[in-house]
Amino acid sequence: MIMSMTGFGTSTLSIPLKDTVLYATLSIKTLNARFFETTFKLPYCLTEVETLALKIFKEKLFRGTIFFTVHLHNPSVLKGRVTPSRDMIKNYLEAIDIIKKTTSLEGGITLHDLIALPHIFEIPEELLPKDALSLFLQGIHDLVDQVSAARLQEGASVYNDLEARIAVMQTLIDTIEPRAQEVLQEKKETIKTTLNTFAYQEGSENKEQHLLMLYSQLDKLDIHEEIFRFKTHLDHFKMVLAHHELEKGKKIDFILQEMFREINTINAKCSDSSMSQCAISIKVELEKAREQVQNIV
Repeated sequence: MIMSMTGFGTSTLSIPLKDTVLYATLSIKTLNARFFETTFKLPYCLTEVETLALKIFKEKLFRGTIFFTVHLHNPSVLKGRVTPSRDMIKNYLEAIDIIKKTTSLEGGITLHDLIALPHIFEIPEELLPKDALSLFLQGIHDLVDQVSAARLQEGASVYNDLEARIAVMQTLIDTIEPRAQEVLQEKKETIKTTLNTFAYQEGSENKEQHLLMLYSQLDKLDIHEEIFRFKTHLDHFKMVLAHHELEKGKKIDFILQEMFREINTINAKCSDSSMSQCAISIKVELEKAREQVQNIV
């Protein structure tokens, strides 16, 4: 089972209040990221929701960048009674008095003039009541489940693609292995012939140097250990991919790094064109697999 880091979900809640109903649209968008990151766009009345929602996201979405937005359709239902801003009115009147004393302007200020000034009235925003808050959090839970389902659906496609990559790499490494033994055996026969030639060439000044060079070439051609390690990593890849845990993206990424290391060594050592072509094809599959893995939890 695989969960993608990409998903989207939206829902509309109807939350009953004392004398009315609050309507809110919630949306969650998730994108791939190296770590867990969140961005919230909430009205003031839902300030306390942020920390509670953060806990839900960490428990169910694991990793990625999460954008959580709440739009209230009728935010006025959470506003308090309109009251005059006594401090602001006092400041305005004092300022007007100063203008009168320091200029030759005449005239008085009326109530109509006063209420036309900005910030004369205060409309306090109220927090969401506790009973309504629990309903709102349940709505977040349901929406996160919706997003998780979408991420799992996309993860299923990634799973199938990675399985196909594994099958191709298995075929290619199984093709390299016997050919590597053939190439090594051919080189051994060449060295054996060279040794027999040296046996008849007594007094050859560079005999020992040539032998060391031949043995060094033989050692460089031996890629049995690298093939064994690559196949071990490939089996580990299969095991992690099939495991029931959801958080496996980083683990698979580390496995792919090790597989890259081994196939690069194989490609550097092999002197046979058919093996080299297979090694390059494996690198292509690894690169495609890594692109997919960057988007899973």
